[in-house]
Amino acid sequence: MSVKNKDTFYQTITDKIITLLEKVNVEDYEPPFASLAAQGLPISPFTGKTYQGINIPCLWMYQQEKGFVSNHWGTYKQWKDQGANVRKGEKGSIIVFYKTLILENETLDGEAQAQKIPMLKLYTVFNASQVDGYEHRESPHPNETDLVEREELADQFCANTNADIRHISGSQAYYYPAGDYIHVPETMDFIMTQDATATENYYSTLFHELVHWSGAPHRLDRDKAKDNSQKFKYAFEELVAELGAAFLCSQLGISQYPRDDTAKYIKSWLQALKNDNKFIFRASAQAAKAVEYLNELQP
Repeated sequence: MSVKNKDTFYQTITDKIITLLEKVNVEDYEPPFASLAAQGLPISPFTGKTYQGINIPCLWMYQQEKGFVSNHWGTYKQWKDQGANVRKGEKGSIIVFYKTLILENETLDGEAQAQKIPMLKLYTVFNASQVDGYEHRESPHPNETDLVEREELADQFCANTNADIRHISGSQAYYYPAGDYIHVPETMDFIMTQDATATENYYSTLFHELVHWSGAPHRLDRDKAKDNSQKFKYAFEELVAELGAAFLCSQLGISQYPRDDTAKYIKSWLQALKNDNKFIFRASAQAAKAVEYLNELQP
């Protein structure tokens, strides 16, 4: 892929997220990825696997922007091979595929030396709502899942991480690096909101802190993944946690909680995105790594 095409892709996605954030009313804040997470992770019905990294928020935004009712995506060829046809005039959505190409070279001493070459390819995919000959499936909505089952699943997920989670009555939730523990209010301190139950609010808040917890130096050491001179370093970490929480909420069928303290980062996110069109890509990559790490802790 040419440098020009890469930059165009980065800028297109960045512009979409900037537009999304600029619509947020700080006085009545809702996480910009909350409604998107509720639609379910984008998935390939052909492989049964969910899309990863930056492709998750990308496809969420495409789905919301175009009003698609399905979270199933595939290439033109994939749909055709399954006997479904992309309707004439439908425009596809761009996703990115990363791969590391390993070449074996021989040194002057005659020894084999592996050379890693990062490759980036763009693919065009179509939503199930854009094809004929395929049964459209609506994305699962969290509130349709049994709360008791969801609660047990989330409890076990958190327990399997072996994170030190301390419940103390109050209104603050945070990860404390010096003590390596997560502080969350007692469950009785969470209330029902207009779009979510108290149970959903509690677990989605906890997931946000679990993502912070995953970045500790003796775990993913996420601080090294960031430019220490980066002006928006703190906001970057909050965006990673926001995205990671959205990914986990969608994975486990829980609506994302509108955290009050995240509203103040919106301006920082906007400024960072306008200054660096790869900001969201780096944040998405780190959020995906955090979720992968937490999932690997599951038996």
